[in-house]
Amino acid sequence: MVLRVLASAGLASLSLFCPGFGRAEEVLPAFQADFETACIAAEDWKISSLLDKSVRADRIRCVGEQGTGDGGRVLSVTVKPGDAYNPDPGSSATERAEIQMTRELIRFDTTTWYSFQFRVEAPWLTRKNRTVIQQIKQNIDPRYEKGRGGEEICDPGNPLFKIEVDSDGKTPVFRAKSAGTETCGDSVGQVHFCGDWPIAPGHWHRVNVSIRPSQKAGESHLQLWLDGRACPAYRGVLGYPRYGMTKAGKPVIDAQPRFGIYRDALPDVSQTIQFNDIAFWTRSPAGHPAWSGIDIPSD
Repeated sequence: MVLRVLASAGLASLSLFCPGFGRAEEVLPAFQADFETACIAAEDWKISSLLDKSVRADRIRCVGEQGTGDGGRVLSVTVKPGDAYNPDPGSSATERAEIQMTRELIRFDTTTWYSFQFRVEAPWLTRKNRTVIQQIKQNIDPRYEKGRGGEEICDPGNPLFKIEVDSDGKTPVFRAKSAGTETCGDSVGQVHFCGDWPIAPGHWHRVNVSIRPSQKAGESHLQLWLDGRACPAYRGVLGYPRYGMTKAGKPVIDAQPRFGIYRDALPDVSQTIQFNDIAFWTRSPAGHPAWSGIDIPSD
C-alpha cells in the first residue's frame, strides 16, 4: 500500500511539473495543407489537366474565411458548366475542378489516416446528380482499357474510395462508396457503404478517414466519420487486382487523394465548395485535436 501511495504521489508530481506527462502524445501529420501562405503549392498539388488554364485562377483559389475558427484562408473550388468537359460516350458526360496530391501517402496494405473540413455553398443542388467531392483511385492499366489499343477489355475504373455530396431534391446529402473487383468496368464492384446523411449548406463539416486498402479478400479496412458519426466499416477488396495500374510489378494507387468537384455534366448549374484543415498521418493520430472524440480502430 505504501509503495502504491508513493508511486501515485510521484506520478502526481510529474504531472504537476511536466504538464504533458500522462496525456496522449499529439501525433503531428505527415502532411498538412497550407492554404494560408502557399495556397496550391506546385510541389504538393496538381490541378485537373483538362481544366482550361485561363479559368483556373477563378475556379481554384484561396479565400479568407472567418468561420474556420482561426480566421485564416481556405481552399475554394467552383465548377461551372463545361469545365474540363468529358463527353465520355461509354457513360455520362462529366465536368470537374479538382486538385490532386502529388505525394504518395496512400499505399496498398498500409494504413493512412486523414481528416479535412468542407462546406458547400447554397444553392448546392436541387436535383439528384452524382457529385464527388473527394476520391482516391487505382485506374485501369491502359493496356486493358477500351479505346487505348491492346486487349481492350475494361471501361475506365471507378475510384476505390469516394465521397459524394448529392441532393435528395431538397437538401445536400453525404454518402461514401468503395470499389474493388477482380473484373473491371464502371460501377462494377461498387459498394454504397455510408449515407445518405443530410448536411447543412453554409456550415463546416469534418470528415475523418482511416484507410488500409488491400487487394486481398478481407484485408482492407476503411472507416469513415462525418462530424464524429461513424459509418459502418468496409473490409472488402479495394481497387483492381487483375487489371489495375502497377509499378515495378506491384499494384499502385496512381491517383492520390483528390479534392474538389467531379460531377455528371449540368448545363445550367454552378457549384462551390470550400476545404480547410486537410491533413494526413502515417501513424495513429490518437491525441490530435482533429481526431478528438473519434474511436480510432487499431491498425
